[in-house]
Amino acid sequence: MDRSIAGLIAPFIEDGSILQVGIGAVPDAITQLIGDRRDLGVHSGMIGDGFVDLIEQGVITNATHEGWKGVSVTGALIGSERLYRLADRNPAILLASSGITHDEAILSRLPKLVSINSAIEVDVTGQVNAETAGGAYLGGTGGQVDYVRGASRAPGGRSIIALPSTAKAISRVVAKLSGPVTTARSEVDIIVTEYGVAQLRGLSLGERARAMIAIAHPDYREELAEQAHTLLTRGF
Repeated sequence: MDRSIAGLIAPFIEDGSILQVGIGAVPDAITQLIGDRRDLGVHSGMIGDGFVDLIEQGVITNATHEGWKGVSVTGALIGSERLYRLADRNPAILLASSGITHDEAILSRLPKLVSINSAIEVDVTGQVNAETAGGAYLGGTGGQVDYVRGASRAPGGRSIIALPSTAKAISRVVAKLSGPVTTARSEVDIIVTEYGVAQLRGLSLGERARAMIAIAHPDYREELAEQAHTLLTRGF
């Protein structure tokens, strides 16, 4: 499933793209699929082991990194000893404060910034909950909103929210969020599940609902369509 999601995201990463990703199975799978790219860059709140091979293979050069040419910028290293050894006294890796890694004014100037974040659930209009599940608080907003906004405004940038279509036999594409709105639908660009890609920017609410239902798990699409009937028929 993770590799399927990564496979749908990889085409959005072009030569010269600057990446922001978190850690986990999907980011690791993505790094395994983009080894043929050229001159990628990094400007991220954190980086993990998946970036080591890309740096050592010369895929990540930061040749287009506005303000930090030749340097990967991150706020944290989360991985194995191999990652820490690569970063140790390495002038090509800068550990920076959130004032640099998350500043929207900086992010919006980075060419081809591709932001990849996760979610707990997304509703059919594109609203994102990345904080609570089943009433349990799992974590704060982190940098998701900063990067979604920054990438959406960056020249050639794309903002991607990636998530499996289900968790414990429950659809993660929903008619109504069960938790807070972490990222507003007005900010969301692309949603990806293993069933496809919903490019929501510029769509009406009805068009968004159709696009989101199309990437939900097939077992839940009919129910979602019934729950979203008003949006689908009214269209706004």
